[in-house]
Amino acid sequence: MGAFSALAAAGLLSACATTAPLESYSPKAVVPTEAMLALSPGAGAILGVVQTGYVNATEQKISLDTRAKSPGTNYFTIQMFEAVAHSATPGGLQDVPLANMDLGGEARGTVNFADMKLSPYFVQNQYGPFGYSMGRTATADLCMYAWQRIAPERKPGGGVARGAINLRALICDQTKTEQELLDIMFQLRIKGVAGVARPAPEDIGAYGKVISPGGGVYGPANVLPPIAPPARPRASAPAAAAPAPAPAPAAQEDTIPSPSSSPLIPSPDGGGDVPIVPTP
Repeated sequence: MGAFSALAAAGLLSACATTAPLESYSPKAVVPTEAMLALSPGAGAILGVVQTGYVNATEQKISLDTRAKSPGTNYFTIQMFEAVAHSATPGGLQDVPLANMDLGGEARGTVNFADMKLSPYFVQNQYGPFGYSMGRTATADLCMYAWQRIAPERKPGGGVARGAINLRALICDQTKTEQELLDIMFQLRIKGVAGVARPAPEDIGAYGKVISPGGGVYGPANVLPPIAPPARPRASAPAAAAPAPAPAPAAQEDTIPSPSSSPLIPSPDGGGDVPIVPTP
């Protein structure tokens, strides 16, 4: 009985350890190695990480190096919610489904220095579908604002193994194309979230499958129209030759009918018939 009580107490302590809320604290700087995201080199070097603690989630803003002339810096924001907590917890971070948000307005409000266009294409990285918009600034920077919500992971018995994850990204660059900016979203990895190696069915919306807009023989599908190359000066056309004068109509000659073709009248002296020849 004593052994059973000890095991029960240990199980209770273990359950408390997994269900205890997180510590709430004000924003603080942490070292870049503690970033919850692993990014590709194309995203730029991590300049700093600011982390905020809530009773139900941990939030990080990861600032990145940039070659853009736009104001501010490139960054990722990640919110990782606990499996047992929810947004109704007092002092907790609110988890709003993307379907309840005006993401086009969020993009325009966040990147107010560029004319942002919402992408109509379906895209997906290793963690599921995500949305994005593209815009170009007055300084010729190409900007991408992207968002993604990774649904909670369920246990086989129906419980929650991992809470939801929310991502936001703002990347502006002078030299990258739309496809190169999207590659940053395709290649990101979330530390501690094992899902990349999970087998997936070969269909749209499958977990672990990357879907990129366009591609193939048609090339990438862009949100913004391509920048037209500068117009080259056109060669002046040669002066048109003056039209040749129309030939003058040929003068018509007066014709005198031949005697053989004139009508015949009888001769008054009884001789042969005499033709009438008109005077010209």
